[in-house]
Formats: sequence, structure tokens, C-alpha cells
Amino acid sequence: MKLLNNLSLLSVPIFLALSLAGCGGGGGSDTTTIDPAPTLQSLSVQDTSAVYTATSVVVTVSLSAASEEAISVNYTTVDGTAVAGTDYTATSGVLDFSAGDISKTVTIQLQASRNTDTTKLFHLTLSNPTNATISDDTGVVVLLDNSPDSAMFSNTAAIENWGSEGVFTASATCAACHAGNGLVMDYNGDDVSPFTKWKHSTMANALNDPYFNAVVEEEGHVFPDKKVFIEDTCMRCHAPMAYTHAHQTNTDLVDDPTTLLADGGYPFATAIEDNAAREGVACTSCHQVQPDNLGTIASMSGHYQIKSTSDTGNKTIFGPFQLPTGNNMINQTGYTPQYAAHIAESALCASCHNLYTPSLDLDGNPILIDPNDSNSIAQFPEQTPYWEWLNSDFSDPTKGNKTCQACHMAEPEAGYKTVISTKSPGNATLVERPDFGGKDNLDSFFGVHEFVGGNSYLLTLLKTYMTELGLGTDSGHTAQGFQDKVDATKAFLSTAADVVAMPSLVGTTLTVPVKITNNTGHKLPTSYPSRRMWVHLKITDNNGTTVFESGAVDSNGRIAKDNSTTGFTQSKCLEMLKQPDAASFDSIAEGCYEPHHDTINSADQVAIYEGVLGDVNQDITHVLLHARQYLKDNRIPPKGWTLDGQHTNPADSSIMDDGIVGLASTDTDFAPGKEAAGSDATDTVTYNIDVSAGTAPFNVTVELYYQTIKPSFVLGMHADDVAHGGITGDSYVGRFKEMYEKTPPITETLASQTINNIN
Repeated sequence: MKLLNNLSLLSVPIFLALSLAGCGGGGGSDTTTIDPAPTLQSLSVQDTSAVYTATSVVVTVSLSAASEEAISVNYTTVDGTAVAGTDYTATSGVLDFSAGDISKTVTIQLQASRNTDTTKLFHLTLSNPTNATISDDTGVVVLLDNSPDSAMFSNTAAIENWGSEGVFTASATCAACHAGNGLVMDYNGDDVSPFTKWKHSTMANALNDPYFNAVVEEEGHVFPDKKVFIEDTCMRCHAPMAYTHAHQTNTDLVDDPTTLLADGGYPFATAIEDNAAREGVACTSCHQVQPDNLGTIASMSGHYQIKSTSDTGNKTIFGPFQLPTGNNMINQTGYTPQYAAHIAESALCASCHNLYTPSLDLDGNPILIDPNDSNSIAQFPEQTPYWEWLNSDFSDPTKGNKTCQACHMAEPEAGYKTVISTKSPGNATLVERPDFGGKDNLDSFFGVHEFVGGNSYLLTLLKTYMTELGLGTDSGHTAQGFQDKVDATKAFLSTAADVVAMPSLVGTTLTVPVKITNNTGHKLPTSYPSRRMWVHLKITDNNGTTVFESGAVDSNGRIAKDNSTTGFTQSKCLEMLKQPDAASFDSIAEGCYEPHHDTINSADQVAIYEGVLGDVNQDITHVLLHARQYLKDNRIPPKGWTLDGQHTNPADSSIMDDGIVGLASTDTDFAPGKEAAGSDATDTVTYNIDVSAGTAPFNVTVELYYQTIKPSFVLGMHADDVAHGGITGDSYVGRFKEMYEKTPPITETLASQTINNIN
């Protein structure tokens, strides 16, 4: 067992829903139209669905980016198989967007007496916009049937006021002083208090995340002998309070068949019923992390340190402000506040946002770098945004030194100050923080606990399936709270990238170099490898006829190559054991993923930026613990990233954890400057298109799309396949697949540009 026991050194969370997908530092993602049209934002309406018990449905209408002008658009419902008056109430009106607004919602009432035996649909259409264009004028509203074969089931309702467990306390307790009251922690009428902004974030719902639940189930199904070990390590970062308490007190642990966990493991089935676990990453988890080894491998993959009651006589809460007034907190909660610089440093985030997973072969055995050394187990860099940030201008004090917190917990505005508690001890007068020139350092700031990132899709699922996920009145969650977070995420993503097209026509060849700029402090996209970004380029002629199009997406969030016949979701691409054998299988030739492109001259080529997992045989895999290395990683590095600054894998010196893999590594237009002073955070892909079939002048539209969960990562899960040994009864994989089908993955437009009259 010596070989297996060494896996415990590499135990890591399988998947993190926590998003670090946008840290805008550039010009934003607004849609520009050059000659003759003015700069206008585009409107789109989101598809949605309603379960058969729903009494209303909310449809979201979004702008591609906030506008400085007021915008309006008409909306109306249109019958499909669902009929107004019978299935829903006809609704129409005008949506008014004030300057700065990013989305509006339309609530449509559903008929209580409607027939729910079959699934039906109707539409919400947009028309007559002012000061905007419309990129998607029709939203599909699906009224789901009451089919008994649905994979849906409901989690036990989470409880917000669950009290305390060991050194941990419910965040609702903190809210007694750290939730806004309209007088303090307020910014232009917006409650920016820590509790309020945290409540509906992906951090607070790390365990409630239905995709995470499905991935944990899938990995445990593939490796049943390691199920306890897998679930325990996942809980480190998705349920840190309950996980830590279980191990500190030796309670709620089960035997680990592999003996990797000497005291046993904290299982997912227990966590999903534990209210401390259901609160995800909360106040008393982050604010009790010790500074030990932060920013090093020793603290990453969830190896943070939190003291138990036996380690210290009092419980300490670390905060970013010096000389805190602590009597009130001590008296009400038993915690002593203490200033700690590490609470505002990126290294704190790295403890759960730099993740390694042990690599297993197709028989489930650890892969050894040195066959003669049982300690040399391969480690796969599942996600390394901290390394990416560290190898960038964002970590350089001479170039701004913008931390994770500065981007994802940004202050409402530069220099914002506020009293940080709604209660003062005795007759004491609380000072506003940060207290520059008094107690606090000049680099201190009031960080809004927004934890905004790049996962609006997860937030949409949390909103849409609150009942199934056990969220609602008892847990303190509301649909509007999740929608507000969706809006904030969309606004954040609108700053993540810029795109510039520079078309020129010579003869019958239209050449369009498209330059993409990553404005974030890490790769774009970053974190979990289910994410992808791609270019949609469309050329039309003087008659409005489409001459060329690459990267178009349908209403289900799929591009043409996501098909199951010749594309990314073919069964042979999703199988663990490749046929006829691993030696002859070629993942690119078989159409399982798209290679990096420097130039494109055919509509079946798409510029996709992503990480593609490869197993021990260098074949594509969607099983995380089978991942040995990346087959492709052309996610665009941040500004200042260098080849010399790459981070060597801790187990395999031939792998760079934050490196470039595949054809992008030899593309001179990809991250230029990386060999010397640093990347300029761009890639340029050039389209050379024969437009002889069209009539000049031509128009070019380029859009940069982003998606958090590509279809192959969903269809590549098989734990729900009962016919082939899958789980009978309720399956988290089966439930997520149904959610994914009924609420397709949102495709975000990060940036766009339209250029007309090209001669």
C-alpha cells in the first residue's frame, strides 16, 4: 500500500466552482460599429424554462455592456405550442435601461390550470430598440411537463441560522453587525456590506453548485475504491467549515478503503445534509486561515491551516484593518478580531485556486514519473490562476500590483470609506475604514465581498433551480439575489477582453486579422478546464447574404463542431478507453477537439481558446483523475507573462503548470513579447476568405464568445447510464444533464465589433 498512501500528499479538490474569470484592466467589451453606424450596445433575450409547478417565469433581457445613454426596447409574448390565456398570460410592454444598467427582467404569469402532461413553449420577442441594436430578438420559454421519468430531485432545504460548530459560526451571526442598514456600508443606495454581497455568490454556494455535485459523483463512480478519498478532498474547498470541523473533532468521518486517510474521510452524502457545509466558503472559514505557507505548494490544493479550539484558547478572526475595535465581536460571538496582512493578499486565494490532482492510468493506478520511485506520482495542474497572476504585471508592485481581492472584491470607488459595523460597543464612536493617516496603510481598501467572477451560468442555475437545490426562505436566498449576481458577473465579464478586426480586400480575398486582448490578471479563460472562449466571425455582402461564417452558436450554446457525428461529442471522444486502441487513436484527426489556429481560411475552422485534458496515452479525456497533461492550452496569458517566469510542475519538470501547449507555442502572434520583457496579452488570428461569391462592399462582424461548461464535459459523464453500470435512483449527473438540457449554457459575448462598407 506504500504506493497508494503517497496519493495523500497530492490530495486535492476535484473541481472548484469558484470563478476567477475576469479582472478587467482595459477598454471593456462593448460592441463598436465603424462607419456608418455609431457605437451601440446590443440587446439579447435569454432562453429559460419553468417547472410544471411554477406560477410565473422570469425572462432576462441583457445588454452586451453598460451604456452611457438611456436605452429602451419593446417586448411581447408570442404563442408557440403554449397558448396565451390557456398556458400563460400574454404580456407586452417597454423595458427602460438607465445609463449603467446591464439587464432587465420580464415576469410572465403562468396559468394555474394549464395542462402539464406535455412540454410546451412560447416566445418573448424584442423590437424597436432606441440607442441600441438587437443581437438576439427571441427568447424561448419552455414550460416543462410533469413527466415521472425526470432526473430531477430535490436536496434537503439548507438552513441559514445553523448556529456554531467548533471554531465555526453561521454567517448569519456575522450579519448582525456586518449587513447593511442603509446608513453604513452603503454606496449610492446599494448595500455593499460583506454579508449581503457574499450571500448569493459562487463562494457561498460552492457546495450547492449542481455541476460540482455531478463531477464529484462521476469521479467517485469511475474510481469507486477511491470514492471516500475523492469526496473528502473535494470538501476541503467546497465545504471547508464542515470538513475542517469533522477532522478536528473526528466526527462524521467514514472509513477510507484505500487507507489514504488515516482518520477517515468526510463524505459528500454527509456534507449535503450539513448546514455548515451547505454555506460553502463563508466568513469564519476564510477569516480564520493562518498565514502559514501561503503562496507555496504546501498550502495549495486546499491545504490551508485553521486552528482548532485545542490549539488556542480564543478564536481569532483576521481582517484587513489595523487596530480593530474588538469588544463587541468578542462579547457577541467569542471571536477576537486581529489585523493580518495575508487576508488581503493573493496567496490566500491560492490555497484553493491553485489545484493539483494526482494522475491515474486507465486502470486507476497512480502514474509514476520514475517507475522505480513510488513517491514520484504525477500531478496534474487542474487550475493555476495564482501562478498565472504571479507571472504577470498584475503581481509587480512597480506596475500596479493588482491582487485577486482588488479585482474580485473591488472597492465601490477609489477611496471609498465606511463604518464597517452597524453596532458600536458602548458609547464608542466607530471610525470609517480605511482610516488613512490614522490606523490603516495607504494600500488598504474596503473590499466588497462580491466575489464576482466569470460564472453567470452557475448563478443562473442556482436561481432557476432553487427548489431542487434546497435554496429559498430557510436558507436566506432569493431569485432576485441570484439575478443581481448574474448582472454583476455580466458587467464584470464585459471588461475581460477587447477585440479589434482590421479587414482589407485585395481582389476577391478578404483578409481579416482579429486581435484579442486579455485584460485580466490571469489566463483567459482560466481555472477549471470546462471553460472555453472562441471567435465568431461573419461576413455579409451588399445584399445581406452571408458569404462566410465561423464559430456561430445555436440557442443551446453549441457550435457546429459540438455535434455527435463528426465533432467534439462523438462517443469515441467521450469514452475512457479509446477504440480500436490508444496507440492508433488521434484526438485531433478524430475531430475530438479543435487545434489552435494562426490563420483560418475555411468555415469549418474555429479559433477556440481552451485547455484540453490528455490521459496517460495522450488521448483526450474528460475524467479529471485520468488527466496527465494538457494536449492543448492556448488560453491567452496575462500582460507581462514570460516563458522564463513559468512555474515548473512539482512532480514532472517537463511540464510547465501555467505554460502554453500545442500549436500556440510556436505561433509568433500568440502572446508576443513572452520571450523577453513580457507578453502583451494578445493573440492575432488572421482570416483569409474568398468572397468571390458575394457582391462588394462587405461587412464584417466579429464576436468573442465565452462559455463556462462546454457540452463535451457534460456528455462525457456517465454515472447516470444505468444500462452500463450507472447509478440507479437519484443521480447528480443525471440531474445536472437535465438542467443543462432545459437551461442551456449561457454564451457570453465578451467583446464585439462590426465594420461595414469594406471595398
